[in-house]
Amino acid sequence: MTARSADVIVVGAGPAGCVVSYLLARSGVETVLIERQRTLDREFRGYGFRPPIPRLFDEMDLLADVEDLPHETISRGTVVAYGKSYPVFDFDDRRVLLLKQPPLLRLLIERAREFETFTFHSGTSFDGFRREDGAVAGITATSRPDGETHDFRSRLVIGADGRFSTTRRAAGIDAGMDESGTEVVWFRLPRAAADFTTHIRIEDDGVLVYSPLSERESQYGLLVPEGRYPAIRDRGIARFRETVAGIEPAIADSVESNLTSFDQCSLLSVRSGLAERWTDDGLLLIGDAAHVASPIGAEGNNLAIQDAVETHRLLTPVLARGDGPISNATLRRVEGNRRPAVERTIRGQRSRGRGLSSLLSSRDRLPDPLEPHLLRGAAALMSLLARLPNRSGTDDPEPSVDRSLFAD
Repeated sequence: MTARSADVIVVGAGPAGCVVSYLLARSGVETVLIERQRTLDREFRGYGFRPPIPRLFDEMDLLADVEDLPHETISRGTVVAYGKSYPVFDFDDRRVLLLKQPPLLRLLIERAREFETFTFHSGTSFDGFRREDGAVAGITATSRPDGETHDFRSRLVIGADGRFSTTRRAAGIDAGMDESGTEVVWFRLPRAAADFTTHIRIEDDGVLVYSPLSERESQYGLLVPEGRYPAIRDRGIARFRETVAGIEPAIADSVESNLTSFDQCSLLSVRSGLAERWTDDGLLLIGDAAHVASPIGAEGNNLAIQDAVETHRLLTPVLARGDGPISNATLRRVEGNRRPAVERTIRGQRSRGRGLSSLLSSRDRLPDPLEPHLLRGAAALMSLLARLPNRSGTDDPEPSVDRSLFAD
């Protein structure tokens, strides 16, 4: 077993973990980031980085590098129901960045490696916490494939290991997941002729969500009732292609040529969750480990990176003084600052999730002549609900990167 000490151990190299590692390391905090996967080239479903994330990347001196990665930008989107359009978001002069996560995560790690205070261990799994007098004082971990074990001592462990967080489970914290009744079958295609100002389309054949990823690629998701995917697979990929093309005829040729197997699809539940608490002595959960965002609405990355920015702002000065695990009372300041905004977002997502579930479950019961009218009404309501938070005046001030903490 190898023994190592650091100020902070970050578990999970997703957006939250990579951003907080970069910010802490740049601020002179000795930071170790571990990731259980040996490569970052795996399926990530969160492609949207909505305001204020582009501004925060700029404040981190990363925006130019991020914009050099293959990406797309959008500033407005609509839901189309039986040919009639309804706006669901409009950021005016601001924009949503759409890009794959692996290149972004590699960029963040490369930039963090510019600082001697940063170390990255890939292929290294969290095994459990080290505890001293009841407080979390580090972790034990195992590297693959050699099986080397590690004993990491730290003042703070940041659990940023996603919706199925092992750190959250080891701490005995409930994820607070809801039941949505809806799932999304995701797949990607070469950039096709679809109108990408439309992001949800409702037609007789179903509900399709989609957005561009780069000049060469786009992402699509077919909404289905929870538990229906096995039956869809049993009917075969040809029937699935017909359903997708029936909703959006503009991509029919691309679907026929490129979607050849369900191996190209992935299933994600439209569920959200809010952990009962995010902290313990020496432990802080951020990102999906603390609050699981639904895949609809591009909120997950938005919340996770804001968590990382607030963690850096509040805890860097604390880590510069004293010793021993950071107290639960101190760590609760991060949760206290972030939780109200996260709760509002999760409530909104759950409301929209229930609406989508009702939409999908009611289609078979609606009389054919009434269906277009009622579903257009549902789309109009979805449009109103989606835009209400931006007009309510209750949003918390957006966080900013505290550049005064940087050591360089």
